[in-house]
Amino acid sequence: MKEAPMARKRKAHTPHKPARLGIWLAKQKAPRWLHPLYAARQLYLTEHEIHSPRLPRALAGLRIAYVSDIHYGQLLDESRVRDLAQRLNSLDADLLILGGDYGEDGKTALEFWRIVPDLHARLAVCAVLGNHDRAEADADTLADAMYRRGVTPLVNSTLYLTLSGCRLAICATDDYNHGDPDFAAVAAQAREADFVLFAPHSPDALADAYAQSPTPFFDLALCGHTHGGQIAPLGFAPYTASEHGWRYGLRYRTGEIAENGVTVIVSNGVGATWMPLRLGAPPQYHLITLHTARRK
Repeated sequence: MKEAPMARKRKAHTPHKPARLGIWLAKQKAPRWLHPLYAARQLYLTEHEIHSPRLPRALAGLRIAYVSDIHYGQLLDESRVRDLAQRLNSLDADLLILGGDYGEDGKTALEFWRIVPDLHARLAVCAVLGNHDRAEADADTLADAMYRRGVTPLVNSTLYLTLSGCRLAICATDDYNHGDPDFAAVAAQAREADFVLFAPHSPDALADAYAQSPTPFFDLALCGHTHGGQIAPLGFAPYTASEHGWRYGLRYRTGEIAENGVTVIVSNGVGATWMPLRLGAPPQYHLITLHTARRK
C-alpha cells in the first residue's frame, strides 16, 4: 500500500560537524575488544541477487556496484578513501553508483572529489547528492567537481543507456532534506525506459516518488543516509537519520525491502557521523546483480 508523501519544508544548508569526542576517538587505535570503534573502521562487501519481472532479458546479469555515505573528513581519512576506490574498481562492475554524502559538509565533499582515485565501471560511473554534500555547497559546484573526475552527476536528472536495444535509465533527485528535489521531472524523464534504477540519497524520498504515478516509475531503488542506524544492537536503532523515522520506524533502516512491486536496497554506508562508532550496522558497499523473474 502506498503512503501519501509528507509535506516537505526545505532546511537551511547548515554544516554537519563531528563531535569533539568523535574526532579524538578517530585518532586512537581501535583494538578488536573495543568493538564499536573497531567495527567502524571495517568494510564489508554485501552482494545482492535481484529478480525482477520487468527486467528485459538483454539486461539480465547486469552488475551494479553501489556505495553511499563515505563521510570523508576528520572521521575517515584519505587512506580509507583510496582503499574504497580500489575495492570498487576491483569489482569490475557494469555500473558504479555513488549514493551521496562524500564528506562531512560541502567543503569536504568537494575535497573528496579532488583526492579520490579514478573510479571505473564498464558502462558508467554516476553520483548523487546527499544532505552533507549540500551543506555549504551548491549543486552546480558539486556537479562540476564530479564531471572533472569523469563521473556523471544525477541531480534531478536521468542517464539513459541502450543495451542490446533495451533502454536502461539511472536517475536521482536532488537531496531530499537540503536540496531541491523535482520528482515529477525525474519520473517524466524515466518514462520511456525499459528498466529504471532510482538512486535518491535518502529513503525519505520514496513516498514522494511513489506518488508520481499509479505504479512506481522505477524498478529498483538504491538508498543510503540511514547508516543502518549506526548504533543498532540486536537490529534496533534508536535513531536512523530519517526525516520521517517516527512514521516509518525501522522499515527503511537497512537491507532489501520489497514493496509496491519494486525492490528497495538501503545501505549502511561506509563512514560515520558524529562519532566513529558502529554496532549492529557494519560498514558496507554493494554488488548487485540483476536477473529476470524466477520461474515458478
